[in-house]
Amino acid sequence: MNGDRKVFAAPCGLYCGACSIRAAYNRKDAPMLKAMADGVAMYLGHDVEIEDLACGGCLSDTLAAPCRECKIRDCAFAKGLTRCSECSEFPCELVTSFNNDGLPHHSEVLKNIRRQKEVGVDSWLAEQAERWRCPSCSAETNWYASQCPECDNVLGGAF
Repeated sequence: MNGDRKVFAAPCGLYCGACSIRAAYNRKDAPMLKAMADGVAMYLGHDVEIEDLACGGCLSDTLAAPCRECKIRDCAFAKGLTRCSECSEFPCELVTSFNNDGLPHHSEVLKNIRRQKEVGVDSWLAEQAERWRCPSCSAETNWYASQCPECDNVLGGAF
């Protein structure tokens, strides 16, 4: 696995390579980005502009607004850790609440962190990269994609 992909193993257990915000930003999908900025603004409780959605992954130097304001990320870093999978206090209330906050893609973080602990981050990243690819053309897909952005293949969708 390319070391650069490690930026996609978010501290909270999300796989940033399948982030719908990241995908829309990379495609320059202005209507989708506007809708996402509005949704993120509601989630965070303050205005969010499209420019605030640029992201290279939660461990990169370019973070989208929700990642910049992530209490889980802040907690891990304050403890000198990169990910919750390294924390002796896992599972904690912060991660459990995030897992159970009603957003479908968040509902996998506890399972993802346990899997990272079981197989290691590199193997987990390889599994996730494979999981979030179109079975027809191998293009990257995202958490909520109903069809492939490259070949229009209908995807089963995880959420």
